[in-house]
This record gives sequence, C-alpha cells and structure tokens, in this order.
Amino acid sequence: MIHRLAEIKDIEPGIWYEFNLQTDEALISLMLLYQGDKYTAFKNFCPHQGRRMNYSLGKFLVTAEGNLVCPAHGAEFKPDDGLCINGPCLGQSLEPIHIQLNDDSVFAIIP
Repeated sequence: MIHRLAEIKDIEPGIWYEFNLQTDEALISLMLLYQGDKYTAFKNFCPHQGRRMNYSLGKFLVTAEGNLVCPAHGAEFKPDDGLCINGPCLGQSLEPIHIQLNDDSVFAIIP
C-alpha cells in the first residue's frame, strides 16, 4: 500500500520527521530523513524494547555526528541504514521502510 507522506519542498535536509499512517491493520509511526540526495525511512520504534524514537511529537535526539539516539536507553543508530552502533541493541537495526518519489511528493510503501 502506498501512503503519501509529504511534499518534497516541505522536507528540510538533516531533519527527522515523524508520520503516523493508518493501514488496514494498524496505526504505524514512521521516521523520515532527507540527507544528501537520499531519503531514508524507518518504523518509529527502537529494537531494544519497542519504544518510539521521538522524545516528543516530531522531536528526535541526534548526535553531533548525525546518529539518531533512542531517548529511553541511549541506543545510537546510523541514519543511512538504521544499524545500532552503541547501546543495548548493538548490532540490531531499525526496520526500514521503502520510499518512493514523484515530481513533488514523498511516499512510503507499506506491505
């Protein structure tokens, strides 16, 4: 199923965005980042205990190096592939979401 997330013009580079999507089965929270010339998206939960990665609505902790940090237990994730490089879920990864673009919008493809 394809879900429109946002217009490309509204996504600023280097900022994590949160989107909540209603599917036929559940409400899913996603995180989206545009960095360089690449969009990456993941389900918004830490593999350590399943907690959301945002500490407040649409607010995420990011290190000086650009890694995403879980606010609950400090797990640190690489933004390009979601791999945990520090913390209680070392070696695990955020669950990726496939992104598709057209001329003006960003879409998430949810199986």
